[in-house]
Amino acid sequence: MKFIIVGLGNFGASLGTSLCDRGHEVIGIDEREEIVEEYKDRLTGTVCLNSTDAAALRSQPIMEVDAVIVAIGEDWAASIQTTALLKTIGVKRIIGRSLSPLHEVVLKGLGIDEIINPEFAAAQVIANQLISRNVVSTFALTPEVAINEITIPKMFVGQTTSDINLTKNFGLQLVAVKHMVNSGGIIGKRQTQRVEYNFDQPYTFADGDHIVVCGGKAETDKLLSLL
Repeated sequence: MKFIIVGLGNFGASLGTSLCDRGHEVIGIDEREEIVEEYKDRLTGTVCLNSTDAAALRSQPIMEVDAVIVAIGEDWAASIQTTALLKTIGVKRIIGRSLSPLHEVVLKGLGIDEIINPEFAAAQVIANQLISRNVVSTFALTPEVAINEITIPKMFVGQTTSDINLTKNFGLQLVAVKHMVNSGGIIGKRQTQRVEYNFDQPYTFADGDHIVVCGGKAETDKLLSLL
């Protein structure tokens, strides 16, 4: 896929390099020449321009990419103006970065449906990890609902997904189980990670397994209390 990222601060640059590492094409736009120079070899391309300048924006292939991500941080006005210009030009998919609740309201008012808040997402992950070291990762769907990867309680070991019945007993939806398996090779045995997601046949939990569950904060806390 092809993307344009406007704003190469910490978030925009990290997002761009991550996408490139996964084989996608990314053009990074920033008005700071030193930043553009820094990332010119790490992204597919970089351009130094003022994104609030309609003519400058139109000079870029903004209608040819799969999405334009407005990742500008701190400069609330530049973010709104850039987003409005992209909307006026007719860019088919615009993803906005929310800097505050009010900023998010304005973005929605401009008709932006895809809004990300990296600070909020990171805070959710760190908060869960601080509360319980058994939370490996978190993806917040709303302030109250999230998908969590959790190290299983010791009491689950040897029991099956049917025995535990996370939906009935905890109000959580089991999405997947991540576990390590031994595999042989010419050099010797090694461990690889496997993901189970089809539970037509009950899966038996082993020590060290991780479960990926979706549910509310209260329901997740109930499970975490067992750890």
